[in-house]
Amino acid sequence: MSIKSEKQFEVIIEKLDQLLEENKQLKTLIAQKDDELSLQKEQIEFLTQKLYGPKKETLKDDPNQGNLFNERLFSEPEQTGDQSDEEEVIVTTVSRRKKRKGLKDKQLSSLPTVDHIHEIESCTCPTCKEAMKEISTQLIRQEVKFIPARVENHRHFQKTYACANCEKSGTRTPFAKSEIPRLPLNNTAASASLIAETMYQKFEQKVPAYRQEAYWNLLGYPIPRHTIANWHIKTSQYYFEALVAVMRQELLNQKVLHADETTFKVLNDKDRQKSYMWLFSTGKYSERAIHIYKLGPSRSGSVPRDFLEEYTGYLHSDGFSGYNNLPGMTMIACLAHIRRKFYDARPKNYSSKSVAHKGVTLCNELFALDKSLKDLSVSERYDQRLELVKPKLEAFFDWCESLTAHGKLGTAINYALNQKERMMNVLKDGRLVLSNNLAERGIKSLVMGRKNWLFSKSFEGAHAVATILSLVETAKSNGLHPRKYLDYLLTYLPNRQNTPLEAYLPWNPKVQMECR
Repeated sequence: MSIKSEKQFEVIIEKLDQLLEENKQLKTLIAQKDDELSLQKEQIEFLTQKLYGPKKETLKDDPNQGNLFNERLFSEPEQTGDQSDEEEVIVTTVSRRKKRKGLKDKQLSSLPTVDHIHEIESCTCPTCKEAMKEISTQLIRQEVKFIPARVENHRHFQKTYACANCEKSGTRTPFAKSEIPRLPLNNTAASASLIAETMYQKFEQKVPAYRQEAYWNLLGYPIPRHTIANWHIKTSQYYFEALVAVMRQELLNQKVLHADETTFKVLNDKDRQKSYMWLFSTGKYSERAIHIYKLGPSRSGSVPRDFLEEYTGYLHSDGFSGYNNLPGMTMIACLAHIRRKFYDARPKNYSSKSVAHKGVTLCNELFALDKSLKDLSVSERYDQRLELVKPKLEAFFDWCESLTAHGKLGTAINYALNQKERMMNVLKDGRLVLSNNLAERGIKSLVMGRKNWLFSKSFEGAHAVATILSLVETAKSNGLHPRKYLDYLLTYLPNRQNTPLEAYLPWNPKVQMECR
């Protein structure tokens, strides 16, 4: 081979090496782009699911979950046999809801009853013209009638008495006046029942003050929205805040608590875009059912640390870092949050072999197993969890540790492993539960109201929201009607003298009797 040919060959080899290197770089770049595209598609599918998909974390193959869009229910059965085969297909796919016998009578029995006896105008026999006698009275139907609300002007007169004998004798004449119960607020005609109704509409029915304004106009007693807001603030400051403080002490005496938080807008807060509303609730198996909302300036751990002070029990929460490093408390993780991460990580057309789907299934199995223990005593539940739940929990986290993934599945795995220690703490006491859903449901009540109220104008208004909502949700958890309970408090607290505040808590026997 000539020298010239050798040089050409070397050039070709060098060129080939460059092309191979470029090809390698391009393959690496394509792989990176494929990963980015996969993550973007995953994010799009996740957001689409959040916007248009079902909100509840149920599975397609759940035998207890019906499917409204099951094609087998609405399509023609296959013509593969005689008519009996077709009927069999329909029977196996459609499950009819069983009627609950006596439900209507049970509902009607709790209502006041008014009887209407329908008489005949003429009881004369058309044949012999003699008067006919009654032989039976039969109940034909029952109907529920709605009595529209109305407002009335109740006038209170005070009588004054003087001693006529002393007046005749010329001595100092003594006087005596009848006592009149005090109204919740001075310089207003608002009764306890009226203020309680505005609170019930806002905090239970989620009707904001500006919509109530139109409602009261229709009833013939105009109440401006700022007046309603002022009533709530003042009654909270005068009566309710002290009662909620007593409830807080009772809450801190419980061994198990739940906590959650959400954003809350205060217009007059110029220093920050949003404040936070925190919720602290007693556990499912606690002696007292208490829910206390607390307005916090931030989402930092200083809020639960200050509110709970020297609390040394168990605290259920999600994986938010604000609950880290709370002194003296044993933290319990939420399996529902762990499951949600795996649920969100499922691909669009997932199968039963999907890793994310298996994660959801394993969590559901743990929930089902623990639910079977709910009727046991605390000690029995503790023993059964060590025997039945502990091996499944350990197997679940061992499975997580064996996985390597990126994207949302990687996020779900890392989240689960980060919560492992806290999740295993659920085995330490039979009063603990696998999820923080109790606080999640409680905070949802505020979120539903926030969609209508949008904000509080001042910190005083935001504190009133937290205080009144604490009373409403605690009353409901203790079987009370929230309107009756608020009316009871606004009637008796302004006239309280030496009665301790504990007498007005929702579980007091007299309150239970009056406000159910």
